[in-house]
Amino acid sequence: MKTLENNATDAFNAVRNDSLSEQVFAQLTRTILCGGFAPNDRINLRNIARDYEVSVTPVREAVLRLVSDGILQTTERNAIIVPQRFEEDIQEIFRIRRTLEGELAEAACLKLTPTDVAALNETQASFVAALEKENYREALRLNADLHFRIYSAAQMPIYLKIVESLWLRIGPTLRNMYPILNQGRTDHSPHELILSSATNGDAAGLRSAIIADLTRSEQALTEYLRRVNEAQALIAMPHRGYR
Repeated sequence: MKTLENNATDAFNAVRNDSLSEQVFAQLTRTILCGGFAPNDRINLRNIARDYEVSVTPVREAVLRLVSDGILQTTERNAIIVPQRFEEDIQEIFRIRRTLEGELAEAACLKLTPTDVAALNETQASFVAALEKENYREALRLNADLHFRIYSAAQMPIYLKIVESLWLRIGPTLRNMYPILNQGRTDHSPHELILSSATNGDAAGLRSAIIADLTRSEQALTEYLRRVNEAQALIAMPHRGYR
């Protein structure tokens, strides 16, 4: 089996055991969160098993677990797909995320070490570089690394598990966010506020900065979904011929 990702900033691998099924599950969750699948993509067990160089069995176990968690879903024909999220889903998810992630950030602030802060700054520099290159998949991965480096420091595993689940529910849709968020963008103020608050040990400031960042992401996602709906409405509109 290929060596699966094991980033020190990756909260997903931190509490899992070394069983093959757990490794596949950890890799799949990482891939989903970082936009490796798009909404309505069909999950092919054999292709994943081939890519990971494992048998189909641990892949099936991991995928069924994701179905049970509501991250993936089955169709009437028993196909497994990445579900599409709608505007009301996004609003509910971000409402919960602002509360939980704000609390995690505040709890984490005074526990962040100089090593954590240095890693956050390095991640942010790479994040900005990825946006400038319009490498949005990489930007999505780095954004997750930055957030979960902070949240892991809070040492609140139940909160962290719930937040992980919320990120996974919209990971596929998030990959469509950055092209919109990056249009005409000249600053990265939410992340800069996150970094300055973390550096200064400003717990309330870090909470506010995280919430501001999430609000900005929600606005971009909502705009993306509205554009999709408008495009679909135009396609569905009957064409009128001239006489």
